[in-house]
Amino acid sequence: MRLIKLLSISLFTLLFAVKASAQTSDDVLNILIAKGTISQQEADSIRAAAAITKQDEKAKQKVFPLNSSRAFQVGGYTQIRFQLYPGTTTPDEFDVRRARLDINGDITSKWQYRLLVDFVGGTTSVPAGTVTTSANTILSPVLLDAYIAYKASSYLKITAGQFLLPFSLENNIRDRDLETVDRSQVVNALVARKGDGSNGLIDSIGNQNGRDIGVQASGSFFKINDKRYLIDYYAGFFNGAGINVLPTNNKQSKDFSGRLLIHPFDFLTIGGSYYDGYDVFAKSATKAPQLRTRWGTELNFEYKALSIRSEFIRGQDGDDKHLASQPIPAIHQGWYAQLGYFILKNKLQGVFKYDTYSPEVNPAFAGLNKVSDANTYFIFGANYFFNTWAKLQVDYSWRTEQGNIPAVSNNDVFTAQLQLAF
Repeated sequence: MRLIKLLSISLFTLLFAVKASAQTSDDVLNILIAKGTISQQEADSIRAAAAITKQDEKAKQKVFPLNSSRAFQVGGYTQIRFQLYPGTTTPDEFDVRRARLDINGDITSKWQYRLLVDFVGGTTSVPAGTVTTSANTILSPVLLDAYIAYKASSYLKITAGQFLLPFSLENNIRDRDLETVDRSQVVNALVARKGDGSNGLIDSIGNQNGRDIGVQASGSFFKINDKRYLIDYYAGFFNGAGINVLPTNNKQSKDFSGRLLIHPFDFLTIGGSYYDGYDVFAKSATKAPQLRTRWGTELNFEYKALSIRSEFIRGQDGDDKHLASQPIPAIHQGWYAQLGYFILKNKLQGVFKYDTYSPEVNPAFAGLNKVSDANTYFIFGANYFFNTWAKLQVDYSWRTEQGNIPAVSNNDVFTAQLQLAF
């Protein structure tokens, strides 16, 4: 009799787990109680166990899909930041750094889409040196990503719309996944992000969050195991004007950007990026389009609790054979090396970063003639992960200037940033 009871309970549990029965779980339990197969106490125990299992599954869930005419996922995150400027009269400040909503999904196994909006927004205000955007125009909210992708196979995926440029390792790390609060100077200056206002030299499309509008082909070759391919590639043509902006360079051709990655081991990636396009610079009397080129190398090492990342990027604005009415080519370069280590597994991570950037290394450029003219940051940081969704980042950036670069008023910076995602 006991064996029959155990088999009945096991059968019910299986049916309950796979939801194969057309009747509700309570109906089935009531029938088993009425027939004397199980007692009321045993039925209550099954209900309690099922409720606990359901709660555990929800707690472990990482993606919360919503139903519509087609499957899609909604996510997002908010970052609250506090900044302190030691040794200056600049007031301490709180701000909402980012507040983003991410909607994406797979229409079929081949068709994908994404919409990413930042409700904090920003402004197009930029220093002298570019005429591609109007100053002090408030943009809020900002549409960051809006693209459609078709994946024909592992070696060919076509993406069209607005998305991250295929250039630089750090540019393609999500803001929510950065191990330091801010990106490196050279990435901010030369990959369509914050730009660099020193001496009026800036990435000529300003702060575009590393994005542009265009079409890209990407894919992977030579599958080694279930974990990785040997080679990843990205290549695309873009407007060259940034997010939600039409081309301003008066050229029929589009800007090109490409990135190639090689994964010789599971824990190691090496690669390079190249960008070639045109822009109009404020110092040009004729406002004629000038070349804008970038190239960079990258290394990413991740093994257990240890991570090492490094990049070198060099850029040039203007032609080598410039006319008297056109600006002397501006050449900028910089690099960073970052070390991260989890002191407590998945909980506490220590980070150190060496970050240096030279806004002008062209000897022909008036006023600056030393490669040593550079801003150098030594960043000491720690990241504490409360859980999968919440983390606290604390950074102290010790900043030095060399050569002819004027010292900034807000030198060293202490930053604390709390992030909550869903």
